[in-house]
Amino acid sequence: MSTVDKRLDDAYRILSESTDVQVALERIRELYGLHHLVFHLGQTTVASMDSPFVRTTYPASWVSRYLLKGYVNVDPVVKEGFSRQLPFDWRELTLTADAMEMMIDAAQYNVGTSGYSVPIVDRTARRSLFSITSIVEESAWDKFIDTHNGEIQEIAYRMHRKALEELFGELDPMPKLGPREIECLMWTARGKDYLAIAQILSISGHTARGYLKSARFKLECATLPQAVAKAVTLKLIEE
Repeated sequence: MSTVDKRLDDAYRILSESTDVQVALERIRELYGLHHLVFHLGQTTVASMDSPFVRTTYPASWVSRYLLKGYVNVDPVVKEGFSRQLPFDWRELTLTADAMEMMIDAAQYNVGTSGYSVPIVDRTARRSLFSITSIVEESAWDKFIDTHNGEIQEIAYRMHRKALEELFGELDPMPKLGPREIECLMWTARGKDYLAIAQILSISGHTARGYLKSARFKLECATLPQAVAKAVTLKLIEE
């Protein structure tokens, strides 16, 4: 077994054995020699309000500062992370003046000089963001990401599942809609009827109606407009 495979195997064991996400973050940080780790699950409840689940190894002083200053509203990592599909280095971010101020402030709290984030979108369209930071020089950081990128992505997805287990155990309340059901609801939200949706998706009208009906049942709604509204609330689709 290679060193990379051994480390990833150790990471899987940590995620399996750890009592919660916080413990897993702390142990994986030590395993990989990272400076800090952050995990942010955006949608955690079937309700009308987004209830973020966040765990981090950042210093408590920075977490308090972040909340006090309302940095979540300008944080470029969060903004990009919950809209992107692919992993990204923080050097790719375009910073507004407010975001630049936040990043300069963060540097005073020893959060790390380099960062890398992995967005996660699961089969029910729930999103989360796993981020790592380091204080090594830029060339060493590039080498680390090049070597461990695949591992970090694997860990991110398993951390996502760990968070769901911590929150819900085996009783995850998010309705499990399939890709076609989500697509049909999305086009309904954009004003298309089932015949237009069928043409767009190259399926029969009967099949389109079937997807909409099953989506409505899974969302436990009496009408299709109610199902669309609930899907928007749950962030399964966008208006």
